[in-house]
Amino acid sequence: MEVRLLECLESRCVLSATSSLGSVGFDSLVLDGTVADPSKILVQIRPEAPAPAWPSGVEAKPLGELVSGLWEVTVDPTLSSTIMAGLRMDPAVLYAEPDYQVTVDADRLPNDPNFSSLWGMNNTGQAGGVVDADIDAPQAWGVSVGSGATVIAVIDTGIDYRHPDLAANIWTNTDEIAGNGIDDDRNGYVDDIRGYDFANNDADPLDDNGHGTHVSGTIAAVGNNGVGVAGVLWNAKLMALKFLNASGSGSVSGAVAALNYAVANGAVISNNSWGGGGFSSALDTAIRNARAAGHIFVAAAGNAGANNNTTANYPANYNYDNVVAVAAVDRSNNLASFSNYGSTSVELAAPGVAILSTTPNGTYSTYDGTSMATPHVTGALALVRELRPDWTYRQVIDRVLATVDPLTSLQGKTITGGRLNVGRAVDGLGTPATDATGPRVLSARKLGPSDSVMDGVELTFSEAINAASFTTSDVTLTGPSGAAIPISSVLPVTTSGNTVFNVRFASQSALGVYTIRVGPAVNDLAGNPMNQNQNAINGESPADQYVATYNLSSSSSTTFRSADTPLAIPDGGAITSRIVVSQNLRINDLNVSLNISHTYDRDLTVTLTSPTGQVITLVNRRGGAGDNFSNTVFDDQAATAIALGGAPFSGSYRPETALNVVNGTSAQGTWTLTVRDQALLDVGALNAWSLVIEGAVISQSIGQSSSTSSDPNLAAAASLIPAPSKTSSPDGAWMWNLGQSSHDSPTQSELPPIARPRTLFRR
Repeated sequence: MEVRLLECLESRCVLSATSSLGSVGFDSLVLDGTVADPSKILVQIRPEAPAPAWPSGVEAKPLGELVSGLWEVTVDPTLSSTIMAGLRMDPAVLYAEPDYQVTVDADRLPNDPNFSSLWGMNNTGQAGGVVDADIDAPQAWGVSVGSGATVIAVIDTGIDYRHPDLAANIWTNTDEIAGNGIDDDRNGYVDDIRGYDFANNDADPLDDNGHGTHVSGTIAAVGNNGVGVAGVLWNAKLMALKFLNASGSGSVSGAVAALNYAVANGAVISNNSWGGGGFSSALDTAIRNARAAGHIFVAAAGNAGANNNTTANYPANYNYDNVVAVAAVDRSNNLASFSNYGSTSVELAAPGVAILSTTPNGTYSTYDGTSMATPHVTGALALVRELRPDWTYRQVIDRVLATVDPLTSLQGKTITGGRLNVGRAVDGLGTPATDATGPRVLSARKLGPSDSVMDGVELTFSEAINAASFTTSDVTLTGPSGAAIPISSVLPVTTSGNTVFNVRFASQSALGVYTIRVGPAVNDLAGNPMNQNQNAINGESPADQYVATYNLSSSSSTTFRSADTPLAIPDGGAITSRIVVSQNLRINDLNVSLNISHTYDRDLTVTLTSPTGQVITLVNRRGGAGDNFSNTVFDDQAATAIALGGAPFSGSYRPETALNVVNGTSAQGTWTLTVRDQALLDVGALNAWSLVIEGAVISQSIGQSSSTSSDPNLAAAASLIPAPSKTSSPDGAWMWNLGQSSHDSPTQSELPPIARPRTLFRR
């Protein structure tokens, strides 16, 4: 059997010895525990520890930010075992292991007959291309080909859902009965089995143009089925949302309605290979509110060869961190001649020239355009999210952006300066997590007018809840005396898609401990009761009941300020600042105040590490191109999450992860603030920061829940999107056009080119 080393950049491949893709025709990947490079040792340093004193005669180099603290150590092969044993005894070392060889059967590629033509997936130099100028799809498939669970909205000209390479991957609305003329699921649309046609206002989103079918094939054509081509995901659920008609034109109202449908019906990502209109407040609001639901909006950068920094191109230029704008490259790693670009407005590039994919009536055609580049990125984002369902939408996006292949042609042309590499994006993420069948409570935030008064609890669930199943009888609250406190109401937060509920009761101010119990007879939309302990059995009592306690008491707060600031934040680097708390204080509430000057807030990730090693992410690349954190306070009780705030950040925000994970622990010791600049071109300074430690106001301990952070990726929020409306200029409606280049292959009749910047097309 012919084998080859699986290429891994920045960090070594982490593949399970038992990982198997037998269900899709792959042999198991092999992690040979007996074959290793005798001159290499991989050493992981504990986060809180400095690098060890390396033995003499060794060479050590870090392996990059993907696995922070991981070092590749080169040694004399004859001394490898001795040195490794010594490193394992060093208290600063988390682990030291051989650099095992990982191999994959070079012949184990999908059996789709046209796979060899998909240079964007696997570039072998075909048609004069540059070897490996691709997204490393086979390497990604060695980790996962998709489980079939992820719903991806294709907002376009529809999909030929009968196509033999797509039919198995078409989303089906199981709550709707086909052909009965009744809105069975009461979502406002009758007989919407596969999606909806907003161009013709009917329930049949069949593609009569070809564009939507083409992008769908790149996202998720069925792989290894002996037919046609393979998508980035071999198994997925494609939701057909048609708002562009047979000629490739549509309206703002149709786009808004389609996005609304996508979010409300569970699509976590949408592919948007279109444009042509100017700025629309309606669409801007829809995308912003989709962001609140954790929805990722992937958009084509445009085909005018223009700079999106200077001339905005919508929807790619809407300034929200759930929008990912995509440029196109060719098979030789060059920015496509037609592709738009933007050093601060376009995130990355993907293959977009001579892309073979599915077209209607069982055919296949080759198209050019940023439209063709965009679905490569959509598929990659979906694959990462599937492997890490607990990640936020921004963590998923950041993973894909952090793992691009840097290209000379893209330096100064995109934010990352690189081309998509899905193989690197999923490397080390392992096999898809198995989600428990029932919901669980992720967090329970105290509500009240002050720290010493409580009149409610905000519950965040892991998925949407059937509101009818969650009543006051499912919650009990006892006070310091042990007496039950009546629950007055249990109501969903309207903008949460039934993932967040407010439990209300009479105002409580008596000092002492309060205990709340929730469930387990609280059901998700599929009727599954709670599975708080995440085992194989739902609705067990009390095992699947959520329990949390709160302590109300009189107290005072103490402020501790940094003494080593200001500190310059290096471009693309990181700094640390420390506060030493000498008092042995029991933490019941912790707030953090932050003052940073920086000209591009989205570059920054700020974390706080407690004396016990607990790492809390305060902010992770928020605020877009805005400037500064001005006296920003991170407070679990703040009304606004940092993810929903806007730069310049000023006032109080809930952090990315809850501060209350340190409640009940001692504040004594060294607290470390780390500010990391994760992109080039902008710099700033950490001016000051402080800790405000409350002496015993609120203490929350999680009983049977191990998590205190919410998962915005799981929200489905129909009410988040404004009602569809037509936005128009004084003399006509805005028309949207496809993000396909006018350089399309002659094998397919040309479609109207995308206009980016999106100029107005009049009826």
